[in-house]
Amino acid sequence: MLTTRYIDPWHAWRGTFSELNRLRREMDAMFRGMPVEGWLPESTGMFPLINVGEDADSYYVRAHVPGMEPEDIELTVVGKNLTIQGSRKTPEKVEGARFHRQERNFPSFNRAIGLPGEVQADKVSAESKDGVLVITLPKVEEAKPKQIAIKS
Repeated sequence: MLTTRYIDPWHAWRGTFSELNRLRREMDAMFRGMPVEGWLPESTGMFPLINVGEDADSYYVRAHVPGMEPEDIELTVVGKNLTIQGSRKTPEKVEGARFHRQERNFPSFNRAIGLPGEVQADKVSAESKDGVLVITLPKVEEAKPKQIAIKS
């Protein structure tokens, strides 16, 4: 009589996977009761959100900075790098009020953006309107595209 035995290729791994699942469940339970404010690092998201574009003469950076005053934002240009930094003001807390959910935090921020080319730092301009900061960075002459004539 011939006896056949089924060999399970995953048998050796079953214990490992069940241990990892147990560890995941324990960590989920541990973090479930923690407050959101105060324990997340400030770098959990990128602020401000930006768009970077260009035309033949300038680079343009549009930063979403809702509720911020221009005097709360500082811009610095060094070589090919633009730095946007500032801090959002924390709204006044109402005495005796309690929050049911608090998802917005108001940390200071510092965002560095690498630009594709050199800019004329002394001619950079910025304008803030409706929560959008538009920064115009004129290109240096060497970075501007040149039209080359083809001889026949």
